[in-house]
Amino acid sequence: MVNIVFLAALVVLSFLTDGGCQMQLEPQSLTVLRGSEARLTCSTSEPWSVMVWLLNGATLLTISSEHGVLASGDPNVTAVEGRAAARRSSWVLVLQAAERRHRGQVTCDIQGADQKTASLFVQEKGSVGISGGNRTVLQGHRVRLECAAANWFPEPWVGWRVNGVEVSPGDYNVSRVGPSGGLVTMTSDLGLRAAESSLVECLASVTALAQPLSSRVHITVVAEVLQGQDDCTVLLTATAVLSSLLLFLLLSGCIVCIVLCCRRRRHTKSNTKGTIRFNQSGSGLSSVAEAAGKVNPGYAAEGLPDDSTKGIHGQTDSVTIRMVPDVVSSRGRSLPQEGGAQVDLSEAGPKNVRVATTV
Repeated sequence: MVNIVFLAALVVLSFLTDGGCQMQLEPQSLTVLRGSEARLTCSTSEPWSVMVWLLNGATLLTISSEHGVLASGDPNVTAVEGRAAARRSSWVLVLQAAERRHRGQVTCDIQGADQKTASLFVQEKGSVGISGGNRTVLQGHRVRLECAAANWFPEPWVGWRVNGVEVSPGDYNVSRVGPSGGLVTMTSDLGLRAAESSLVECLASVTALAQPLSSRVHITVVAEVLQGQDDCTVLLTATAVLSSLLLFLLLSGCIVCIVLCCRRRRHTKSNTKGTIRFNQSGSGLSSVAEAAGKVNPGYAAEGLPDDSTKGIHGQTDSVTIRMVPDVVSSRGRSLPQEGGAQVDLSEAGPKNVRVATTV
């Protein structure tokens, strides 16, 4: 008796299952971003002649089992024949660029058989940004960050992440700004105590996004940076001082070399001029010394006794008397010398100089 009841239940369940699977519309709920493609598949195992697709009760597309897709009033709406199991027929409704006006109830109606309805949601992705950009703060001080998620539909989720770790919702607040053109803007504030340098992210997302949008800023803690650069600062300072000292010594050496060269050059010029003057003076004296006058026999030495004078005159063979002019001038009158030399006498009156040599 139990076996008979169990078999009857299986038959009823199989009948109900087969009847329920005669027509299917998948997925039952679809969410897409504005501008992306939306696809819904309608399949049946029963024979049919006309399939009509409706959006919120208005006809989108009509398909004939014999002629395929008929004319559509919307160029963004089309249909393609899908792949189905044996003895099943399948067609896919394609919205090439979904718009917010396409959201609502989508119905697949097989004329004279059955119809199924699915929900279509069209969301819009906005932008997200943290105001103020990167920050530099002192260690231990508090920093306040503000994030804005603008022009989303519907209201987006907004959160924070610090160094890759999600921030607890109790540590920040979120508020909604009035909608503009049906779009929503959300703002959020986060307060942090600067303990170490950190990467802070503000996140915003809707269900149609595979990954949330994010905006990042770097928080640099000054004390940490200075501590890490102490050794580098000392090394740079020592290098700068040493370079300055070497440069000073190099400049000093150049200046000393220049001064020594100048002094040596001046000393050389002075020696050259002295040599030239000495040579000129020696030439003048030699010319004067070589100029000889004629013997004046009538010269009488003044203040000398007669015997001395006689002695001198008695030895005329050993006495040479030369007349030397006071001034030798190239413009004066030239007198012949012994051996054909010429002596120039100046215009001033000559003085007679006698030189007596006793042998």
